[in-house]
Amino acid sequence: EVGTRVVNLRIGMILSPEGGALKKMLPIFKLGLGGNIGSGRQAMSWIALEEFAPLAAFLINRESIQGPVNCVAPGIVTNQEFTKILGKVLKRPVVFPLPEFAVKLMFGEMGESLLLGGVRALPNKLLDAGYQFCCPDLETTLESMFRGQR
Repeated sequence: EVGTRVVNLRIGMILSPEGGALKKMLPIFKLGLGGNIGSGRQAMSWIALEEFAPLAAFLINRESIQGPVNCVAPGIVTNQEFTKILGKVLKRPVVFPLPEFAVKLMFGEMGESLLLGGVRALPNKLLDAGYQFCCPDLETTLESMFRGQR
């Protein structure tokens, strides 16, 4: 109403081995005990931590973008796909599912909303405005995160 542009960032699960849900999953997966979370059918909209700063700069410099913006990579995956890719990148099996009660215990509210509930968001405003993702593909993104760390 006062002429100020407002952009509401709707951020998916931020992936980084340094924090958040991925950091909590890593010990389990590195031991070869990883598996689907809950049913595995829930959608996972994600974004790499390293993508966030360039994306925010893009939004700041695009006066035409306003309102809600889905800050997620274009490649939505199911939890089953995410699990399979993470296991592949870490070169570990993914055979032990993580039941819902364990997710709630380990991750609390974040686990319920992001890991069990699922989020199917697409970055349409960003793509329509010409944003070029540096981390659009989950497997490539995880490979670069864990290069030399396995």
